[in-house]
Amino acid sequence: MLSRVANRLYWSARYLERSEGLARMISAYTHFILDSPKSSGVGWEVLINIIEAEPAYFSRYTKINENNVIKFLLLDEENLGSLSASVKFARENLRTTRDVLPEEAWELVNELHLYTNQQAEEAVKRRARHEFLEEIMLRNMQIDGLFDGSMNRDRSFEFIRLGRYLERCDMATRVADVGVAALPDEDDVEPGLEISLWANLLTSLSATSAYRREIGPIVEPAEVTNFIFNYADFPRSMRYCLHRVERVISGFNDNSDSMAILGRMHKKLDAFDAKKRSKKQIHNVIDQIQLELNRLNTTIADTWFFPENK
Repeated sequence: MLSRVANRLYWSARYLERSEGLARMISAYTHFILDSPKSSGVGWEVLINIIEAEPAYFSRYTKINENNVIKFLLLDEENLGSLSASVKFARENLRTTRDVLPEEAWELVNELHLYTNQQAEEAVKRRARHEFLEEIMLRNMQIDGLFDGSMNRDRSFEFIRLGRYLERCDMATRVADVGVAALPDEDDVEPGLEISLWANLLTSLSATSAYRREIGPIVEPAEVTNFIFNYADFPRSMRYCLHRVERVISGFNDNSDSMAILGRMHKKLDAFDAKKRSKKQIHNVIDQIQLELNRLNTTIADTWFFPENK
């Protein structure tokens, strides 16, 4: 396979997964805000901080409020991490790789792009937001199902899986960070508010039923955090995603650098227990994992997409 084709497949998968992850995170946080009393002090700046977009945000907006934050995350294409930009970039990457994909893939991604362009602005308003975000999630799952059910298990499929699961792991860290960062680390925080937040985050990962079967019906912040980090049988946990990334990379040549990074991340997860860590310590672990994911992305690019730069 040509390295430029592999690169485009990898990034198309990452961008699609990013659009779905953003939809899930915005949906969960919107529901949490609606459930929170005005006196709680929770605000929309959390979503900007979690995706590390403060400089880009404040270059175009002077105030943090719901309208500005949602507009920035949904339809601001100057924000390269917005949902609209992610769908646009996924479409552009797939446009030039249609010959290695199922025929329906281009049609579904193009329809996702058209839907996003037509509906994202209206979704800034609360009354239209839920339906829009649900549709983004469903269309992404349809595309992922097409890839999974219609593609040969060749290098094209493997680079799509690699991009999907690496991005999904990154989004899992950000979902966990929302739970850590949204509320102050104070003893007087209303317990019901924290439980509401983590319950909504479980819903955003479609993890409520899986959590109840594995842990139980009571939502406990530390248990949910451990579930998102380390439950190996749930497809949106960090542990599961890293196993999938490792499975793909283990079949590639010249994989020693990437496997070493994955090994370090596995050790961090092995040592992690949210019950024994403060919010600050959990946030620090999340930061470390995100740095390793960035290193892994760079190593993947240097090894298989642009080896002449090594």
